[in-house]
Amino acid sequence: MAVNSTERQVNLVSTLLKARVPLSWDDIACIEGYDDKAALRTRRKRFERDLHSLREVGLDVIRSGDTFHASYEIDRGACLLPTLDLSRDQRLLLYRVGIAYLEGGGAGPLGEHLANAIMKLQAGAGSGLPARLPQGFIKRTLLRRPGETERFKAVGDALLTRRRVKFKYSARAANRAAPRVVEPWALVSRRGGWYLVGRDTDRNDVRTFRLSRIQGQVTTTRQSAGPQYEIPDGFDSETAFSTEAFGRGEGAYKDVRIVFDADVAFVVENEFEGACPITRKRDGSVVLHLPQAYPDELLRYLGEFPGHWQVQAPAPLRALIADRLKDALKRHGGRP
Repeated sequence: MAVNSTERQVNLVSTLLKARVPLSWDDIACIEGYDDKAALRTRRKRFERDLHSLREVGLDVIRSGDTFHASYEIDRGACLLPTLDLSRDQRLLLYRVGIAYLEGGGAGPLGEHLANAIMKLQAGAGSGLPARLPQGFIKRTLLRRPGETERFKAVGDALLTRRRVKFKYSARAANRAAPRVVEPWALVSRRGGWYLVGRDTDRNDVRTFRLSRIQGQVTTTRQSAGPQYEIPDGFDSETAFSTEAFGRGEGAYKDVRIVFDADVAFVVENEFEGACPITRKRDGSVVLHLPQAYPDELLRYLGEFPGHWQVQAPAPLRALIADRLKDALKRHGGRP
């Protein structure tokens, strides 16, 4: 069946967007619409006409090299929609409405599209996410950890109405859960879980609280006629979020480097951009540089990307994780 010009151009743009390196003519010739049995000269002319048509609508395909050894790549910036200008409350509200439809089955045949839209909304609307998100990414973000759903709702309601919340919190270094009173300033999704960022009233400082470490119920403090606090102008949940991504203190490994392959690199970039150094490699993979990490927390996170990561440094941490993986395989009847 012949491929029309519109479908052919869509195929071309899609392939160029997915490519991690510039494509040669041999790569282009494999795309549906250029892979027929027509003469090479005819197919090249067809390709040049398509390039001209794309430029007319603002999609510029950049050519490098001479005629016989040219390579092609697309200006990705021209393909992105403008960033959504949403307030914290608007983003939270849209997210919660979307979740309600997904969990209640009200999205029907549009469920998959709604899940993708929610992920892009949560990530900031257009920071390099592919059109189709891996199922594991959707699952670990939409299906919150045990106990988080009710806490998420309670904190979200308090954030929208500007009410302080009370709860018992089990910090890593503490032997027992301690009571906290917090002004919710933001809800942030990181490393497969949800976090509350807000002012701890007893400590008079902005702190980050993991919802899964809250014990018991989240309640509001004494009711008052109006809001109990205001979020300061200029507050940014991304910069306020604790940069101690995988803990601190005794037992933490320092100067950790982990390579994530191209299939999950965009997830790592979205979660850690601006918080930890990230090195991008030519093959599409990324190296995440962590100032410190506890093995247990790190493994919980890495376990969400089976087969897509490798610990580079430090050597003792690499050896420890290798031993733990071997033990896990033995317990499940596998071979290291």
